[in-house]
Amino acid sequence: MSKIVISHNEKDYTLEFSRKTVIAMEDSGFRLDLETPNSMVDRLFYGAFQMHHKKIDREFVRGIWAAQKDKEGLLSELVKLYKAPLDDLMAEPEGAEGEENPTPTWKVV
Repeated sequence: MSKIVISHNEKDYTLEFSRKTVIAMEDSGFRLDLETPNSMVDRLFYGAFQMHHKKIDREFVRGIWAAQKDKEGLLSELVKLYKAPLDDLMAEPEGAEGEENPTPTWKVV
């Protein structure tokens, strides 16, 4: 899984999402959409810090965002990071044929 590292004031901050952090954001009302771009960008950027920097101050994070260059590029990468846990969840399992625990099957009846 990818991550973003932001260096600010001689400190590195690792931005990444796990299923747990994405679920917490969604439970608090976050939606990845452009109908509310101001709050979406603010909450997405802050949420990216939560996996590795849970106690970071929201206003401090807003200051980091304000000082960023290429915000559109960063936003594009943040969206990819946010979607990565779902991509992992939906990936087809890898494994050899004839495994001891066969893959479960499903059908519509």
